Amino acid sequence: MYLQTVMLLLRAEGLHSCPQAMWTMYRKTVGQVVGADDGHVLLCGVSVGYEKHGAPRLRTDRADMAETLRFVGA
Repeated sequence: MYLQTVMLLLRAEGLHSCPQAMWTMYRKTVGQVVGADDGHVLLCGVSVGYEKHGAPRLRTDRADMAETLRFVGA
């Protein structure tokens, strides 16, 4: 929820962002770069910047909601 809130605040200021959650795969390398000791692991990161107008946009297809969601007791 924290990262989502930060991303929404960035949009309110006209910025775009992209969360990146695979940093744990490279925790040793990232830890060396940012100076973290072995007791700390960077769980996720976020890129922040302005949209480049005219850049191609990659949009992936999404599964239909009925394929991924089931309401119980509604």
